[in-house]
Amino acid sequence: MPGQPRPHTPQEEAQDKEAFRAQVEPHLGELLSAAAHELEYRQAIGDLTLDDLTAEELVGETLARAWRDRRRRPPLLGLRPWLFGLLFRVADSLARQEARRRDASAVSLEAPVPPEPVYDDDESFWEWHQPDESTRWEDVIPAAAATPEQIVAALEREEGRALPRTARRLVLLTGVHRLSVAEAASALHLPAAEAARLLDEAHRTLGGRQKRA
Repeated sequence: MPGQPRPHTPQEEAQDKEAFRAQVEPHLGELLSAAAHELEYRQAIGDLTLDDLTAEELVGETLARAWRDRRRRPPLLGLRPWLFGLLFRVADSLARQEARRRDASAVSLEAPVPPEPVYDDDESFWEWHQPDESTRWEDVIPAAAATPEQIVAALEREEGRALPRTARRLVLLTGVHRLSVAEAASALHLPAAEAARLLDEAHRTLGGRQKRA
């Protein structure tokens, strides 16, 4: 039909995959680090066990989803923050699947069949927040108030574990991976102002409120 894109040939598909691999490869180390922090947190709060998922598996699932959804990335959201946001979404999805599996295994075979779950792959779950074109990243780049090692240590303390999940992710993305507040907010589907508020509260909780230039 007129106006529809021409299907890719196998050679073009292979070229696309190679180009995608070249784009994401520089970010694999950071993705593995973020995945490890996410799984340690999930295990600490009891969402997952050591046997449920590895950091490598989480990154692998993230990259598979990234390839499939690569055309959904907002034009103004860079690849790196998009991958971080996608990693957290995939972690949420897998943790929910694991919780449903545990619940199902604990139910008697004679119990009524539960209703079908609302699956995580629906369109609304995977929609992305489009950053405001008027937002300048340099206006909301957080100052390096602490080293990444200090921030990770703070997040691993009791008060860090107690932070709301979104606030913890914002601290990790801006403090450890040095994303701007606007980039982290877009990755986590939040308005920048809301992300800034959550970050201020989180840093007060951690005992070292982060100042922004």
